[in-house]
Amino acid sequence: MNKKSKKLLAVVAHPDDESFGFGGTLAKYAKEGVDIHVLCATKGEHGEGGGNLGLIREKEIRTASKILGVKRVDFLGYIDGTLCNNLYHEIAQKVERKIAEFKPQVILTFDRLGISGHIDHVAMSLITTYVCQKYQDQLSLYYYCVCKEYTDKNSDYFIYFPPGYEFKDIDVIIDTKAVWELKVAAMEAHKSQINDVKRILTQNVGMPKQEYFIKACIPKKHTKPATDLFTA
Repeated sequence: MNKKSKKLLAVVAHPDDESFGFGGTLAKYAKEGVDIHVLCATKGEHGEGGGNLGLIREKEIRTASKILGVKRVDFLGYIDGTLCNNLYHEIAQKVERKIAEFKPQVILTFDRLGISGHIDHVAMSLITTYVCQKYQDQLSLYYYCVCKEYTDKNSDYFIYFPPGYEFKDIDVIIDTKAVWELKVAAMEAHKSQINDVKRILTQNVGMPKQEYFIKACIPKKHTKPATDLFTA
């Protein structure tokens, strides 16, 4: 597979998920010529900030995505905080439509505990998993996750921060040192969420500049994590 043919789809719940989570991975693969799209369920209408927050955050994710090298951002049209189970199949149909149209080889979403336990993150992870089961012979689904060292250090965030993963359970580790400044710039583009930006950057002090992924629906076949989502 040549680099020009590689496609990656990131499925997230809110503007900023793409940067705060796996922004370094997106920047790394964009630099390698991978065609990257982001599919965002909501416009983060209920986050921090005033005025027409949805419009503000839409502009922020588009700015951040340009910094990361993402070629396209699409929205599913839902309201922040409303991703309840009576909408799951409707959302799944829209996610499946995007996959059928874009034909990515790799899909990223948050792990099934939503990293921080955020219900919208959990919903999009479950929905994306459901859809990707139909395409498991055509693509690889990866869950972005955090290591236990990180959650042990930051366990007081949100109402409950699920424990991170042991390294033996992680399938791919992406080194983001070379694109770390791009990730920070993309995070800072989410100006309405600057308090979260500062908190996350503070929490990352002293942590390796790496991003971690678990490959969905496969038995463990290795003892050492891979370093590439397209070949793991």
